Amino acid sequence: MNDPIQMILYFAAIILVIWAQTKVKGVYEHYSRVQSEKHITGAQVARRILDSHGLHHVEVQMSQNGVLSDHFDPRTNVVNLSPKVYNEDSIASVAVAAHEVGHAIQFAENYSFIGIRNKLLPVAIVSGNLGWFVIIIGLISNIMPIFYLGLAMLAMIALFQLVTLPVEFDASGRALAILRNDGYLSEDEGADAKSMLRAAALTYVAALLATLMQILRLVLMSQRGSRRR
Repeated sequence: MNDPIQMILYFAAIILVIWAQTKVKGVYEHYSRVQSEKHITGAQVARRILDSHGLHHVEVQMSQNGVLSDHFDPRTNVVNLSPKVYNEDSIASVAVAAHEVGHAIQFAENYSFIGIRNKLLPVAIVSGNLGWFVIIIGLISNIMPIFYLGLAMLAMIALFQLVTLPVEFDASGRALAILRNDGYLSEDEGADAKSMLRAAALTYVAALLATLMQILRLVLMSQRGSRRR
């Protein structure tokens, strides 16, 4: 990889992802130290919002996973909250819990991008597990159809990441509207929650851009190899 453009794309993709992850962790740590005025925990917020939307069947559980591992599992109808989010009454906990409940509401309302995302998910999982392996095999064997198959797998990952963006932004939008309109957070606290969720969204944007950079780098690599042949 002695092409300067390829090197720039390679390292830019890595730096972008690291920067986004560092950013969201820093913002989360900051707002996890700021208590909400209502002093309600993430678990309480999640339960109240679910009940107010008629989603009494959706459970709220504390998972034993690490920080920012919170998620909604549509297979079991469970909002899984990490211990800090579940137990604490910080701005970060309230914002993250409401965001995950936003996903539960999306599924209940059959939000369009959720359906598209679910259809792409199996292909994205296979592509994520095998894409780079297929690309390396294609490069080592110098069999370009195999290489392009791997490239197509990366493209499927990028498509999945692209469809994920509106899902995440919509969940955050729902969460912020509910937190403000239903009085869970004051106006100033709502602005803080928005900063928290915006930083989290950056990780999804960064992941998509990083994948696109890697695809472009591989395309340039294949073109250079073709000129040599």
